[in-house]
Amino acid sequence: MEHRSFLQTLTREQRISLTQKNNRQALIRLGILLFCFVLTSAAIVLRAPLFPVWLLVQGLLLVSLFHLMHECVHDTVFAQRWPNRALALVCGFILFLPATWFRYFHHAHHRYTQQPGFDPELASTKPATIVEWLVHVSGVTIWRAQLGLLLSAILKPVNESFVRESKERSVRLEMLLMLFLYGVLFLGSILVESTALLYLWIVPLLIGQPFLRLYLLAEHGDCEQDTNMLLNTRTVLTNSVVRWFTWNMPYHTEHHVYPTVPFHQLPQLHALMHSYLAKTDTGYTQFTVRYVRGLAKHP
Repeated sequence: MEHRSFLQTLTREQRISLTQKNNRQALIRLGILLFCFVLTSAAIVLRAPLFPVWLLVQGLLLVSLFHLMHECVHDTVFAQRWPNRALALVCGFILFLPATWFRYFHHAHHRYTQQPGFDPELASTKPATIVEWLVHVSGVTIWRAQLGLLLSAILKPVNESFVRESKERSVRLEMLLMLFLYGVLFLGSILVESTALLYLWIVPLLIGQPFLRLYLLAEHGDCEQDTNMLLNTRTVLTNSVVRWFTWNMPYHTEHHVYPTVPFHQLPQLHALMHSYLAKTDTGYTQFTVRYVRGLAKHP
């Protein structure tokens, strides 16, 4: 089946229900996430027992902000636009990923999913060997790309095919402001001889990045370069804890088929379309093992 055929099966009432946004759902989830950050940050500052474990947990919490940012660029976390945009800016700053640039990048990805020459995600080649996979998962390539993107704003205007010409100036200004604030924070840390930023932010973010790489690789890795969303995107039927911290984005085929459905309604959408899904895995470990085995068979 083609994904548009599934959408035609939805009634008007189902569409209205599925796309209903709910600020209460967002506030509850954000409140719990903030509590988790306070807990892990306190454990790190106080050098609690199992210190490396707390760094890992902090890293996982930090990279989970990518999923929150992703939802915000779709304007589906809150019913109003401005809190979505503001929260995306905060998450983008923490992740060294300019939010406005990412919004245009991601919308192009949705419009041209898995279409070579059009989907900007395909500009970064998926790993084709075990060595490439290890480098990819390490996060080296993404850090080089993101920091290179930010630093390029110092020397030249933003010139991306997916960024409208009228928005290039504002995208560049956001990047320059981010660089300025990073400079202030890091210089301030040096002057006061504090390691707080290092252990609460930078080190955990480096630790968490490989987990985010593994997660993102499952979304479209080994999927077909086809316009049918049921074939070019994968849903991972993982556990409820992973789904909670990833804002239900393991229901990724569902998200691509109907991207205006907010995070809290994706389980309902999954219930309606699970029998139509063509690309699924029962967990990220299963996908990763299968993916690596495929690389080993075709060195």
